[in-house]
Amino acid sequence: MRALIGGIAAATLLFGGCVTGVALQPPPAGAACGAPLVLDGGGFPVEPVAGYGPEQLANAAAIVTAGGALGVPARAQVIAVMTAMGESGLRVLDYGDGVGPDSRGVFQQRDNGAWGSYADRMDPATSATNFYRALLAVNGWETLAPTLAAHKTQRNADPYHYERYWPAALEVVAALSGTTTVPGAAGDCTTAPPADLSTDGWIRPAVGPVTSSYGYRIHPITGRRKLHGGTDIGSPCGTPIYAAGPGVVVQAGPAASYGTLVVIDHGSGVLTRYAHMWNEDVLTTVGATLTGGQVIGRVGSNGDSTGCHLHLEVVRAGERIDPEPFLRSLGVTL
Repeated sequence: MRALIGGIAAATLLFGGCVTGVALQPPPAGAACGAPLVLDGGGFPVEPVAGYGPEQLANAAAIVTAGGALGVPARAQVIAVMTAMGESGLRVLDYGDGVGPDSRGVFQQRDNGAWGSYADRMDPATSATNFYRALLAVNGWETLAPTLAAHKTQRNADPYHYERYWPAALEVVAALSGTTTVPGAAGDCTTAPPADLSTDGWIRPAVGPVTSSYGYRIHPITGRRKLHGGTDIGSPCGTPIYAAGPGVVVQAGPAASYGTLVVIDHGSGVLTRYAHMWNEDVLTTVGATLTGGQVIGRVGSNGDSTGCHLHLEVVRAGERIDPEPFLRSLGVTL
């Protein structure tokens, strides 16, 4: 029987960050590796789940919520909970061990500058956010065994240390989200494409409304009339950006007014460009072979930009063309 703990405000003070609940909200379209789990703040199970009690479940909920706020796939959220189980038993520890005497918090993150301040490491939500950023920076994390993805993020001495915690992590995350399973989390990200992938293997590259279409307009920074060579999608900062279609990454890095730019070559003279990411939010590399719907980065506001959004361009035969009719021809509506 499933009951809910009262006194959520008190739990928040004890465990840091957001303590969240059991109802699953509709996920964003096009999420890979399982749609991000977003918990509604209604509480969490009173009875132990996989041997983990209320304090530990509150910390697991904070970890899942931090991932939902970033829009990471459900598989990453389960990996994070698994890692915290292996590091601290899902408790906020204020001590390390012989290997890491300076390790602190639910992830036992070390005082080496990479994981933030002592307060950051002791707060489950902040430490989880830093864990996710490090995990998503691991090249190919989506297709690694969960324990190896965690090892490449945390650098545990034993790459298979976390393996024993994966079933319990799946059980805990399912219980927190009010489901029996976590859709998409158990398989790698290449075998479960987003549900709205078109028959041609293309997809909407970000969630959000079109805020500026292709064509001439008054440039918002210079005030001059100029061709806007792409389509802007108004997504919040940190929203995942997906490869619009299958191809190979030919550019991933700083690009002047574009901020940080990812370019994918789809063959037959067609390129797509994804602009205005921050440097640290590029989650792919040159030479990577992608399928439509794979995560390549996060939305930012870098370069000539007045706010967070994805600037998407389509180039055919060396000329920029309107992305909206091009994608409609492939079964995708922006």
